[in-house]
Amino acid sequence: MTEQIYTPDVVIVGGGVAGLTVALNLAPRKVCVITKSSLGVNTSSSWSQAGIAASVDKNDSNEIHLNDTLKTAKGLANESVVRKIVSESANVIRDLENIGVQFDKNPDGSFNLGLEGAHSHKRIVGSKGDSSGIEIMRGLINEVKQSPHITILENVSIDSIMHEDNTIYGVIGRFTDKNIPNNHVVIQSSHIVLATGGLGGIFANTTNPRSSYGEGIALAAQIGATLTDMEFVQFHPTGLDFGLDPTPLATEAIRGAGAHLVNQNNERFMLGVHPEVELAPRDIIAQNIFQQIDKGNSVFLDCRNNIGEHFETQFPQVHSYCVKAELDPSKDLMPIIPVAHYHIGGVKTDLTGRTSVEGLWCCGEVAATGVHGANRLASNSLLEALVFGKIVAVEINKQPFKQQVEVVSSSFIKTYKEKTRSKIRAKKFIWQLRSTMMRNLGIVRNQDSIIRGLRDLIRIEREARGLSAKLNDMILVSKFIIVGALKRTESRGCHLRFDYPNEDNNFLKHIDQSQETLQKDLNSFLLEIDLTEEKFVAN
Repeated sequence: MTEQIYTPDVVIVGGGVAGLTVALNLAPRKVCVITKSSLGVNTSSSWSQAGIAASVDKNDSNEIHLNDTLKTAKGLANESVVRKIVSESANVIRDLENIGVQFDKNPDGSFNLGLEGAHSHKRIVGSKGDSSGIEIMRGLINEVKQSPHITILENVSIDSIMHEDNTIYGVIGRFTDKNIPNNHVVIQSSHIVLATGGLGGIFANTTNPRSSYGEGIALAAQIGATLTDMEFVQFHPTGLDFGLDPTPLATEAIRGAGAHLVNQNNERFMLGVHPEVELAPRDIIAQNIFQQIDKGNSVFLDCRNNIGEHFETQFPQVHSYCVKAELDPSKDLMPIIPVAHYHIGGVKTDLTGRTSVEGLWCCGEVAATGVHGANRLASNSLLEALVFGKIVAVEINKQPFKQQVEVVSSSFIKTYKEKTRSKIRAKKFIWQLRSTMMRNLGIVRNQDSIIRGLRDLIRIEREARGLSAKLNDMILVSKFIIVGALKRTESRGCHLRFDYPNEDNNFLKHIDQSQETLQKDLNSFLLEIDLTEEKFVAN
C-alpha cells in the first residue's frame, strides 16, 4: 500500500464551526483540516438554522443567560464552564462580524434577536431568518481559504488514530473517492483535534447529516479516552415529517415567533403542561409530542395565524422544504416528529478541551465540556463550539511540538489494512442498527426497551463482523449509549425512562466510560438480564 503523507503541526478532524475556529486561531502553526466531504458540505454547522445564543440585549445579561443554561441542564452543568462561554458570547459575535458574517439587524442597528425555548429573553443572534449556519460557515470558510498556514484535505475519511505507548503519532485514513490512485493517507502529528460533530446518524430519524455517526467518539475511545454522559441524546421536537432522510429541521425560532403545537383535532396539547407552553424546554416538548403520537394522534406546527404570510421571509429554508412538499405554511398545518438532533455527551474534556489522552483535544459536539449538563439550552451549541475552538487553539499553541517520527512502516499500517474491509452488504446492518436505536433508545426508554436494543446490537455485531469500519464505529458508540442508559435509573433532562420517571439525587453525577470499562459493564448486564447464551465480543 502506497500512502500520501502529510506532516503538519496539528491535525484537525472535522470542518464545521469548531474545527475551522481552531484552525484559524492556530496561526502561524501548520494545520491540516480534514473533512469527509467538500469543505462546508454535510456538516451540522451548515445546517444550523436559528443562530447563536448571546446576551447582547440591554435588558439581558450574562448572569441571566447563565441561570437559564443551568436551569435547563438539570443540575449537571459545570457552572465555571457555562460562565466562560456565556461571558464570551458578545466577543464571539463581534469576531464573526469582523470577518464579514452578516447578522440580522433592526433599522436602528441593534440585533434582531430571536426567542427560543427555555430562554427568558430574546437572545438568539441569527442571519437571514433561519440560515445562520450557512452564513457563519461562509465567513469562516472565506477566512480559512485565505490563511496560508491551513491545508484542507477534502473527501477524506479517518479510520484510526496512530497511538502507541501513550504517544500520538497522527491519523490514518483514505480518500473517499475510490478513483484516486493510492487513496490511503497518513497525517503525522503529535497534536490531534477531534471536531467531528455528533452521532444522530445512528438513529433512524435525525436532523444530522448521515455522516455524523459518532466517529470522533469511536476514534477517541479506541485509544483509551474517557467518555461521559453518553446516555444524553437530545431529540429536537419539531422535525418536518415529510418522508425525507435526514429529517429537515423546523427551527425552534418558529415557535418563538408564535407558532403553536396542535394535534389533528386542533388541540394545543401543551396548554396546562408547562407555563411556557410551546417554549418549554426541549425535553418536555419532545416527551409530550411522543405521548401524542403514542396515543395515535398526529402532531403539527400551526403557523397560520401568528406568522402566516410572513413565513417565507422569516424562515426561507423551512419554507423551501414546505414548497417541495406542496404545503403552504400560511394556510396548512406542518406535520412534525421528534428527531435525534444533538448529543450532549461525548469525549470528556477539561476546561481547555484536553482529553484524558495526551495530545488529543476535542471541541464542538463531539466533546463533553460540561456546558449542557443533562439538557442543552437551544443555540448554546454554536456558542460553545466557537468559544472552545479558540480555547483549544490557545492551549495547543502553548505546547511544545515534538519531532515527527517516521511511522508509516510500523504496525499501524497492518492494523489499518485489517480494519478497512467494506462491503455493500453492511448497509443492511447499518439500517437495522439505526432502526433499533430509534425504537429502543429513542425519546423515552425503559429497561425492557434498552435490553431489546442490546439484543439487537449483539445480533448485528455477530452477523456483520468485519464488513465495515463505519459499522464497527456505530456499534461501539451504540454500546456506550446503552450502558449509560442502563446505569442511569432515573429521568433527567433528555434522558427519559418510563420505569424511573423522576429525578434521583443519587444521580447528580456524570457517568464516565471507556473502552476498558465497556466490556465489564456489558458482561455484568448480560448476566443480569439472562443473556449468557449470547456471546458478546467488544470491538
